[in-house]
Amino acid sequence: MRTGRVINSAGVGAVGSFARSFANRADFLVEWWIVVDDIIKQVKDFYDEAGVHFSRTRQKTYGSKSSNWRVTDKYLALLKPGQSILDIGCGNGKLLTGMPAGVAYTGTDFSQTLLDEARLLHPEAEFVYGDVTKASHWEGLTTYDAIFAVALLHHVPTEKLQKYVLTETKKHLKKGGFLYLTVWNLWQERFLQYHLNGYAEVPYNKEWKRYCVTFDVQTLTNLLSDTGWNVKEIFYADAEGKQTDIKSGQNLVAIAE
Repeated sequence: MRTGRVINSAGVGAVGSFARSFANRADFLVEWWIVVDDIIKQVKDFYDEAGVHFSRTRQKTYGSKSSNWRVTDKYLALLKPGQSILDIGCGNGKLLTGMPAGVAYTGTDFSQTLLDEARLLHPEAEFVYGDVTKASHWEGLTTYDAIFAVALLHHVPTEKLQKYVLTETKKHLKKGGFLYLTVWNLWQERFLQYHLNGYAEVPYNKEWKRYCVTFDVQTLTNLLSDTGWNVKEIFYADAEGKQTDIKSGQNLVAIAE
């Protein structure tokens, strides 16, 4: 694509200029997607390398049985015996610690380490290996009464891929079902130092950094609306599950149909 026809002796003509422009754009796109793949791999490598320690920090050793955020348990409680749930980005399967009895569960994740942890902690549950940004993840999955995407979407690096994930998610939701989606609220003051032009590199245990997209209410609402979702609720939630503002909320929570 780098060849072009010279129109006159004054310089490169329109065809040659267009060819070079197109080639440069193609090179840019190739380089960009290499970067995107590298970001996804970096996130995956983190959870594979730190997954055992990460899993341990997500387990409760006191108090109630559930290891989930209180706001998550509130929406899990809406499920009835005989219904089904898909948990994308399931990690060590901690969603199961707060799930009502009699609900059919399927969890997926692209970290083999976390899936091994999940199977160890919940040997009775179904876990499937897969990357939500790839078509292979969605093949073979059925439809579900609820789909939970907890702390997943902020690890998906581009709007195009985010829309792909949300579009595929909608295809796998039963009529009358709901999506429960959370992303980390990285607009809390303690995270601002890690911001880098639309994303953040969030440290973990002083050894790793995780790529995260910095969502707010407007950007997440637009993303859901653009992919055909009807947003029923969207709010910042604190550790107690109470609705709060962008400065105090630990998570941004969206409920959509």
